[in-house]
Amino acid sequence: MSLCIADNLRLMRNKCGYTMENLAEIISVSRQTIAKWEAEESYPDIVNCMKLASLYKVSLDELVNMPLRDIATEEFSAKDGRIGGTIQVSEESTIRIPKSIMEMFDIHPGEKILLLADKNQGIALVKCSQFE
Repeated sequence: MSLCIADNLRLMRNKCGYTMENLAEIISVSRQTIAKWEAEESYPDIVNCMKLASLYKVSLDELVNMPLRDIATEEFSAKDGRIGGTIQVSEESTIRIPKSIMEMFDIHPGEKILLLADKNQGIALVKCSQFE
């Protein structure tokens, strides 16, 4: 089994603009600990993996096993449908789903969508027709 965690930690830290010192302070470890994780001299324990996954908004599996650099590519996005872009909530509290996502999931204007919300996991939209 090949772990990707060292590369993922370095990539996500840099992407978010954290220095090793910033990140160490956020998750309550030393800068040296961060350096060892990124150099594959040691690995974070499960508690720190959970903190990192939460901070970077990825699953534990993605943090440890998936090359996260693949997530940012157009090919990954189109193939797996994991990333749909960003949307903005209007002043009227409405959101606009991108046309490409509507087409991918065969969603039509006026169709009912179920909104799932979990304080720790985030928000998801599901077609109501999936429950019929």
